[in-house]
Amino acid sequence: MRESDFRVVQHEVGESPAWPITYADLEPYYSQAEHLYHVHGSSEGDPTEPPRSSPFPHRPIPHAPRIATLVKRLRDSGACVSPIPRAIDYEGGKCVLCAGCDSYYCQLDAKMDAEIAALRPALRTGNVDLLTNTECLRILTSADGSKATGIVIRRQDTEQTVEANVVAVCAGLPLSGQLLLRSRNTKHPRGPGNSNACVGRYQGGHTTGILLPILGLAKLPAMHTKTFAINSYYHASPDWPHPTGVIQAGGQIPFWDDEGAISWWKRPAARFLGQRSLFCFFMTEALPTRESGFDVDGETIVRWTPPLHSTKTFAKLRKLAIEAFKRAGCLVIAPAGQSRSVWHATGTVCFGVDPKSSVLDPSCTAHDIDNLYVVDSSVMPLAGAVNTGLTIAALALRAGDTIPNLKAAG
Repeated sequence: MRESDFRVVQHEVGESPAWPITYADLEPYYSQAEHLYHVHGSSEGDPTEPPRSSPFPHRPIPHAPRIATLVKRLRDSGACVSPIPRAIDYEGGKCVLCAGCDSYYCQLDAKMDAEIAALRPALRTGNVDLLTNTECLRILTSADGSKATGIVIRRQDTEQTVEANVVAVCAGLPLSGQLLLRSRNTKHPRGPGNSNACVGRYQGGHTTGILLPILGLAKLPAMHTKTFAINSYYHASPDWPHPTGVIQAGGQIPFWDDEGAISWWKRPAARFLGQRSLFCFFMTEALPTRESGFDVDGETIVRWTPPLHSTKTFAKLRKLAIEAFKRAGCLVIAPAGQSRSVWHATGTVCFGVDPKSSVLDPSCTAHDIDNLYVVDSSVMPLAGAVNTGLTIAALALRAGDTIPNLKAAG
């Protein structure tokens, strides 16, 4: 994320909230996460790149020949094009830069996701137990409610209690919030950390749209395409004062086979266009509010309220994306009536300084329970306009530095 994402910023539909920490507080952990996840990248061509304490650990992923030609045309026509940071095991590793990368399971274990980069190495130390086919039912607290004492799990239809000095909830959105809510007890009648009813609130995310720059009449070969982005409109854009967003290339995704998104009679045309174009998307920020998020009835989510979409900003970014590829010589397909779905959702168990508007303190510890952590996308007060994966990893590493200090203190 950019430095501005951690501060209050005026958007089209309102102000984004400030984080309880600064970019400088998180930057060392961004660097650690980039090394842990083998991130390939470069700051070249990105005027919005924030200050770094160290360079990317690996060089950016090279463009396929057809993509390299398009990137040159984009740059020659005035676009600021930069590499997309990618967490893959490419330089000296297993990755072969195949076409089946984005949205696919990697059969070579070359995607440096949480399992490959973190969980498997942790298991090899012998210090970690992984319970599979196991459900966490609730969090237990002490008689006075001041500490978490463990969890109740279900394995093979049998409930067990696991005692612990520290409990970290890392189930993602909305499951982390749901776990807190179903852990209600006499001392925490609304659920641990939820004394001010903030669990389930303040959901943010990304407003996204799709565009297809057509690269020619011939069917494109199988190739690795997710290698470049245009970030120069992140903070503002021509004739528009508000943060606008990013434009990125995606992978070769057969979207035309998605029965839920495309009617059967449109699929032949979608296939024809899709096999001759580059799958791209543009993304701006959807702002959280006190009302955005979910409500539960028992254990069932009964209501979702979306974050605020900046519709004029979204339209502006769509226009900028179309114009950039047109200047580079492409015919562009970008449906105007695309639904503004929320990608990369954040919030619902936010960290903050004020207990009245947040669930966790700046260390990701529950305000009212000193050894209960939540560490995943649900703690983020907002999503910015970039992929949230590296920020989640950085927050986890930062929380990991706090937990040993807590245990050492007693």
